[in-house]
Amino acid sequence: MNLRVALAACAIAAFGSFMMTFDALGQTSFKEQLVGTWTLLSWEQKKSDGTKVERYGTSPRGIAFFDAGGRYIITVMRPDRAKYASNALWQGTPEENKETADGTITYFGTYSINEADSSIAINVEGSSFPNWNGTDQKRFVAIAGDRLTLTVRPPAGDVVDVIWKRAE
Repeated sequence: MNLRVALAACAIAAFGSFMMTFDALGQTSFKEQLVGTWTLLSWEQKKSDGTKVERYGTSPRGIAFFDAGGRYIITVMRPDRAKYASNALWQGTPEENKETADGTITYFGTYSINEADSSIAINVEGSSFPNWNGTDQKRFVAIAGDRLTLTVRPPAGDVVDVIWKRAE
């Protein structure tokens, strides 16, 4: 009877190990879920008084890339920006240049994952907003299916939710 109990215990332990391995293989890490190309669905700022601002319009355009090596680039812009009258990249009027600057944000650098609070720490190596260059920032991350939400929660400011869809 002792041999039978010992064999049963071994069988149960082996089955449990197999199931834990099988379960672990079926799970995707937070980083694996984040890595890829994402297209922008919405950008919404929630002010402390409850109002909402769509700084990049109701149908903003954008793309985000997160690679497996810890690098990213994010670009967001208003689709309704007026074309430059000169049709030359470097010859915008002050008003055209202001509209471009106000309607676009692009930044890139490195990121690391914090699974404990579902966030990423981003180091901004370069940005169209020069004040961000060389800064470290935090984005809270929620991934559900093909949707990615990056949330900015500044210590004393408005909350911004940026919602992305995995590119096909």
